[in-house]
Amino acid sequence: MDFLRLFQSLEEFLYEAMSWLVFYPRTLWRTIRHPIQMLRYSDKELEDAPDQQFTDMLSPPLFLMLTILLSHLIEVASHQKMPEVATTGIGKEITASEMNLLVLRAFLFAIYPLMFAVRRLKAQGLALNRDTLRRPFYAQCYIAGPAALVLGIASILARLGDVGWAIAALVIMLVTISWYLRIETIWLRSRTRKSTGKAFRSALGTWLLASLINSGASFLILGG
Repeated sequence: MDFLRLFQSLEEFLYEAMSWLVFYPRTLWRTIRHPIQMLRYSDKELEDAPDQQFTDMLSPPLFLMLTILLSHLIEVASHQKMPEVATTGIGKEITASEMNLLVLRAFLFAIYPLMFAVRRLKAQGLALNRDTLRRPFYAQCYIAGPAALVLGIASILARLGDVGWAIAALVIMLVTISWYLRIETIWLRSRTRKSTGKAFRSALGTWLLASLINSGASFLILGG
């Protein structure tokens, strides 16, 4: 009986993993082409029963985690390693394991969707709790995915040791952040009564705060 359950679990996992090969590129392409529609799609899907949610796309958190995994695989394929910056005991423990490093990267980048989700609730005057936070957080994971992938690639280019590549990496980062802030501005404006200027300032402030928290968490975990 235990063997049968194990076999069924492996069967389900194999199907799920293979389905990612179809639904991941589909989700990535849709998110890049129609980011606002994907934000609306996420909100709408969470209104369905749990077993009927995200049947034609990857769920947002899974999409973000797979994107960070893809970014890591690209880094490995480029024969690059992150600089040895960990000085704390826990930092050295984390960076010594590829799996732990992936989990840390996912945690750190998920700070951005979290902060923008909190900002949306505050702007709409909604209570902050586990139920109300889920919908905006899920939606934010979609557009965080492409940003994480491109910023990861840009960081690889920046470490190639060439001035030209470093400049290209900086340009790519600025364009990506601009794209991210533009989407956040449009989304925040559509969900509140803010003007475009106020929505942009709110989005920029949220990005800076998330970056500060990200840097602080990195420093506490890895040291400096």
